[in-house]
Amino acid sequence: MEILYTIIIYPIVLFIEFVFVFSLKVFKDTGLSVVVLSIVVSLICLPLYIVAEKWQQLERDVQKKLKPKIDKIKAVFKGDEQYMILSAYYRQNHYHPVYAMRSTFGLLIQIPFFIAAYKFLSHLEVLNGVPFLFIHDLSAPDGLVSIAVLRINILPIVMTAINIITGSIYMRGFPLKDKAQLYGMAAIFLVLLYNSASALVLYWTMNNVFSLAKNCYFKIGYKHKFKIMLLVFSAACVLLAVYLMLIHTGNISIRTSLSVLFISASVIPWIIIAAQKIFRKFSKAGSVFSRDSFIHFAAADSSKEKSSAVFFISFAALWALTGFFLPSQLIASSPIEFSYIDKHTSPLFFILVTAVQSFGFFIFWASCLYFLFSQKIKNIFAAAAPILLALALCNVFLFTGNYGIISVNLVYDSSVDPSLPDITLNLAVLFVIAIFIIVLFFLGRQKIVTAASLLCLFSIICLSAYNIFSIQKEYAVSQEYHINSDSELTKVKPIFELSKTGRNTIVIMLDRAINGFFPHILAESPELNSIYKGFTYYPNTVSFNGYTRLGAPPIFGGYEYTPLEINRRDNVPLVTKHNEALLMLPRIFSEAGYSVTVTDPPYPNYSTKEDLRIYNEYSGVNALITDSVYTELWINEHDMDFPSTSEILERDLFCYSIFKIAPPALRRGIYLQGDWCALVSSQKMTLTLNGYSVLDYLPELTGTTADGDTALIMVNNTTHEVSFLQAPEYRPALTVTDYGKSPFNKEMAYHVNAAAIKRLGDWFEYLKEQGLYDNSRIILVADHGPEVNFVTKIDLPFNVDQFNPLLLVKDFNAEGELKTDMTFMSNADIPYLALKDQIENLVNPFTGNEINMKLKESPLYIAMSGGIHLETSDTAVFTLNPKKDYYVHDNIFDPKNWERAEK
Repeated sequence: MEILYTIIIYPIVLFIEFVFVFSLKVFKDTGLSVVVLSIVVSLICLPLYIVAEKWQQLERDVQKKLKPKIDKIKAVFKGDEQYMILSAYYRQNHYHPVYAMRSTFGLLIQIPFFIAAYKFLSHLEVLNGVPFLFIHDLSAPDGLVSIAVLRINILPIVMTAINIITGSIYMRGFPLKDKAQLYGMAAIFLVLLYNSASALVLYWTMNNVFSLAKNCYFKIGYKHKFKIMLLVFSAACVLLAVYLMLIHTGNISIRTSLSVLFISASVIPWIIIAAQKIFRKFSKAGSVFSRDSFIHFAAADSSKEKSSAVFFISFAALWALTGFFLPSQLIASSPIEFSYIDKHTSPLFFILVTAVQSFGFFIFWASCLYFLFSQKIKNIFAAAAPILLALALCNVFLFTGNYGIISVNLVYDSSVDPSLPDITLNLAVLFVIAIFIIVLFFLGRQKIVTAASLLCLFSIICLSAYNIFSIQKEYAVSQEYHINSDSELTKVKPIFELSKTGRNTIVIMLDRAINGFFPHILAESPELNSIYKGFTYYPNTVSFNGYTRLGAPPIFGGYEYTPLEINRRDNVPLVTKHNEALLMLPRIFSEAGYSVTVTDPPYPNYSTKEDLRIYNEYSGVNALITDSVYTELWINEHDMDFPSTSEILERDLFCYSIFKIAPPALRRGIYLQGDWCALVSSQKMTLTLNGYSVLDYLPELTGTTADGDTALIMVNNTTHEVSFLQAPEYRPALTVTDYGKSPFNKEMAYHVNAAAIKRLGDWFEYLKEQGLYDNSRIILVADHGPEVNFVTKIDLPFNVDQFNPLLLVKDFNAEGELKTDMTFMSNADIPYLALKDQIENLVNPFTGNEINMKLKESPLYIAMSGGIHLETSDTAVFTLNPKKDYYVHDNIFDPKNWERAEK
């Protein structure tokens, strides 16, 4: 049943949610969005209703023709004799009793849409307490009339009355049996919806209003009623465009895009009509694009099988593309990141779910539409199918878009907004491709199109199979080191110990923490100056790359593991050098007798998750994964209904596929800042909570009974996974009402940075209470900054913020409020700062070289590109680009101090 629901109903539910969320974003009115949803669904279903009406009318005409003879047969004959004579009579008239089902087509079409609307609107939280016009609460029955203690719901009665009026117009002159069926259905809907949410009844009432208008319209005998309908449609589109541009106050780029879309929709039908007239003139003039050449394909009798073949092959290819290739391509880029998510160990589960959803869209519903219509319309569908496939493939492979890294929750770390030249080029290419395929059909070369579609289908299947094989292979390897945890976490317990008598060295890497935000966080929360007692803030800090893969190794291994220095050891694989960097500090501390804990190291063994085997040979090192471990517990304890990562993937992986096949101009509307048209903006929040929950639980995760010295080396992603949070404390909330007073309060990146600083401040207060603060050396550092230029505005051809990581240092027994130091620093200084005055011989145990900060006495080489993708295991050097890379010295905020590595 779940599979059937996913195939039949889920596509409609997803479409309904998309329309509702999009309307809500545009009109900012929940009730109006319900009305818009009803109108859009009614318009989409209108061709289906028209076809159903034709089938129903055909059945009525046949029944009317056969009825006199059937009545005579039933009057004269009985039993088996009657059955045999009726069967013979039906055969003579090419009729079968099962054809009577045609009279129920109108009802059958409504059922899946009713189920989808009922599922979506019945328990929609966004409707809670929301009024609309005379309705006090869209989530509850209207109860507009009260008689004593009895509350009467008026809206279902109005809905039924409109339904009956519609039926009386439609059924005029019909047999009593047909009228009884319609009025019976009206009564059933009254009973079903009487105590339902007002939003659902409003939706169905507007459907009935549309049906009433439709029936009135089709009853008129005016010969130009099709053009009247087009005129009304075009006028509505123009009015919507005017409303968006002159009245609505939302995002100007979204309003402009929608206005262009509506204006285009209002003009295109008239362009088509004009093109048809021109085409007829050319046909009469004997043009090569004659009507006869197209009829060679379009004639119902001659090309039925051909049209069916090209249609189903094209849509099968679209199914393979969206259901298998695109999700498998994404997961194959990082299989382990999509493994062991909630209760689903294998990432292939998510591909299977997406394939079933895509089957519903591109096979089941496409087939239903195809078989409903006449052969002439089928042939038009058949011509459109390969065009749709070609455009999809073009968007997937030629217009991929540069949106940065995508997270496991399908959130990009960069904007998906296309530039105007990109949109123009895309539309031009798509137009040329569409025209080329149309010309092939007009020239009677549909065999070429069919063969090309078949080749595309075969290629997509092969590529998908290769991706799936790669995923399964890496997943099988991961099972060797993955630790199964069958028990659900119910309580937070200490995972590391600090000492009250010894020295504690704490290094915390906050992924992509933004240096320039820190002064603004202090300005908004001045109490942090005293909470961060003894800390020194270093604004003038540089990172060696703008991404974690190249930006993080210097934090743990020092200057020997900066991109340029790593390349000097060109006889050692990169993965080995990367592991050396991660191991250096834990090994040094462990061999000096420290109790060492490491959490969430970045890319050990160049794996993206959980591969902690590099620490196995060091018995004094306790290596742990904390990211996402405490998320579900935190959500439960705070009574917040955020979906799990697996739920997000099950819904949004198909949306991701649609996003990839769509033209760049439409992708922003599908993506909706990472919400993928989901009603609850929870994708980013769940990702944020994976790291935030760890910071929030730090007091409970901290033990206080260690003997001797300790070292804690922690990585946390809170600052990397952006969400809006509730100011001024910047805590997660289902609905954010206070965005704070910072000039960056509408930037999600600022919110998560403020949250990390505040939750760490809470932990520092706990350390002070436990007598663990003064005897601790604490270093907060980032691997890199953001791709978006938030703070530093200087005349350079790149974003300095991306290479300006956060750096805060507190030494043992440091006193006084937080201070600022403009000394030139880099995040490769961390090993020296962490080890100095504690370890006598500061030497890298893997190379024998001294650990120091001398390299920054000369200009530092900053790799501007690279670091986005993991290197292969046998690669020994990074691919650097001296023509784009820079050297920097002394002051990163002075453009004169940046020089190209190769002029």
